[in-house]
Amino acid sequence: MKRKIGLLALMTLVLLFMAGPAFSLDIEEESSSTEELERKLDLLSDEVDDLRSSGISAGTSNFNRVTVHGYGETHFNHNPRKSATTIDNHRFVIGIHALLADWIHLNAEIDYEHAAQELEFEFGHVDFLLDPAFNVRVGVLLAPTGLLNEFHEPNLFWTVERPLLQSRLIPTSWNAGGAGIYGNIMDGVNYRVYYMNSLQSISRDSTKTGAGSGGSGGSASSFSSNGIRGGRAQVNNRIADDFSIFARVELTRLMRGLQVGFSIVDGDTTHNIIDEGGHMTLLEADIKYRWRWFDMNASIVNTEVDDSAALNTFCASAAGAGCSTGIAANNFGYNVQVGVHLPHLLGWRTTHDIVPHFMFERVRTQDEMEGGTAPDRSKNRNGVYTFGLVYLPIPEVAIKMDHTHTKLESKDTEDQFNIGLAYMF
Repeated sequence: MKRKIGLLALMTLVLLFMAGPAFSLDIEEESSSTEELERKLDLLSDEVDDLRSSGISAGTSNFNRVTVHGYGETHFNHNPRKSATTIDNHRFVIGIHALLADWIHLNAEIDYEHAAQELEFEFGHVDFLLDPAFNVRVGVLLAPTGLLNEFHEPNLFWTVERPLLQSRLIPTSWNAGGAGIYGNIMDGVNYRVYYMNSLQSISRDSTKTGAGSGGSGGSASSFSSNGIRGGRAQVNNRIADDFSIFARVELTRLMRGLQVGFSIVDGDTTHNIIDEGGHMTLLEADIKYRWRWFDMNASIVNTEVDDSAALNTFCASAAGAGCSTGIAANNFGYNVQVGVHLPHLLGWRTTHDIVPHFMFERVRTQDEMEGGTAPDRSKNRNGVYTFGLVYLPIPEVAIKMDHTHTKLESKDTEDQFNIGLAYMF
């Protein structure tokens, strides 16, 4: 654990060091008029961030009390190893923002997945805007964990599929029921602190009715050799005997173009199915940096699960248990992505954007096992290399193409080619 925390801190410091010279160069090279334009853009960006942090969607005003928004994406995927080629309207999401009063806002989204064959409740909460530094949010909330989970509209990230780290180690999109507080405690310091029902590390049976069996956890799955993602479920299918603290802080004014964030999730996960609590602690750090045409982001995640041996024993021995063995005592991973905004680099006067990008990921859902059990090496992705290109004719529309090459710890490899259309309205 100390090694992982040390790597997390070292990664953050190195990225901050890398960002410094580029910032200095920007100050030396840009003219005063360009500096003034950048200053105004920074102020506008901060205002938009404040609005989003307050739960206010685009188009909201006192003269338009209910607005509709949404997003969607269509994917083409080709995996030679699996001899599989598919086209899927992966998701189409409809959201509503209602201004119930000047200080009371409702936000909700419904997600129609896989050509509308699956229906998911993304989130639905009421925000009570009391003060810029202290507001209250109640309902089904998105976990404030990492860069992507709260703001996962597909035109906001470059890859066709969500990064593996934001799928396996942070189960995006991750929601839960509860309440919390959020706000801006000082210039450039945003926070969220929620108290919500935990992921479900094990379940009592394998029922998959989707009929709202949260009381027994039957429609939930469990943690597995693929990480904690299986512990999610629709809120009506989740037990609420265990709750976790979800917290995040973002620092946005350390220097121009830089944001640094830290997240934590901490709580038990067995919901009284067994005596052991299966306490889970997830620690995450991330960074985003934009300097003129250069753009990058990086995240690092470490998750410890206590009592993993007891969880595996229950799943292996309980008659009809709907959970999986192979639950690790520790999950660990990181990713780094860089991109170049070509029109800016080449000096084109256009609102279009073309971004070639590269991402490296290491995602180990079997990083450490308890009781001397050997990890499943086929589940540890020691190297995930994604090369891609995204074209945005306007910021709300993205046409994407990328290729992912994966090296497993078992020495096997996988390749996948993807094309995607993403939009937001």
